[in-house]
Amino acid sequence: MGANAIARGWAERDRLGTNLIAYNVEGKLENNVNWAEVDAVEALIEELLAAGYCLNPTNSLNEIGVISPYRRQVNALTQRLQSRWTDFSKQSIGTVHTFQGGQKSVIIFSTRQCSATDSLWFINRRPNLLNVAVSRARELFILVGNLGRISEGGDTRELVEYIREFGEIR
Repeated sequence: MGANAIARGWAERDRLGTNLIAYNVEGKLENNVNWAEVDAVEALIEELLAAGYCLNPTNSLNEIGVISPYRRQVNALTQRLQSRWTDFSKQSIGTVHTFQGGQKSVIIFSTRQCSATDSLWFINRRPNLLNVAVSRARELFILVGNLGRISEGGDTRELVEYIREFGEIR
């Protein structure tokens, strides 16, 4: 399903309608970066901007934040987003650790998950980090990654099951 489907209709309906979305993205790791997820996050941000959200931290009521548990994924996302949007702020992106204490209207969580050998043990053995990622979203949380792999075990599996029951899988 395309990234346009994530935000399709947001302008016509209440922005609080669906506040949990899991977005399936399959890709492969290149130098510890999942470029398919980087592409998906970029497309999601484009749709969110069209729906009235922003990347500028001065308008914190509608701000988009991007989180990943992995520094190289954050670096790739930062480079891509800064080259695309001049008002993109480094305050809008970071690892789970750098977002502790900060909130955004929308959080996009790029898991970098793509294969059986690329586990989320880093997050699953520290459930407080997953809690930080989810709780940073005031209005909308979007989980991005290979949902089959994320659902293989631990707290990430429970998160996908929760989103499946109370949110949307796309």
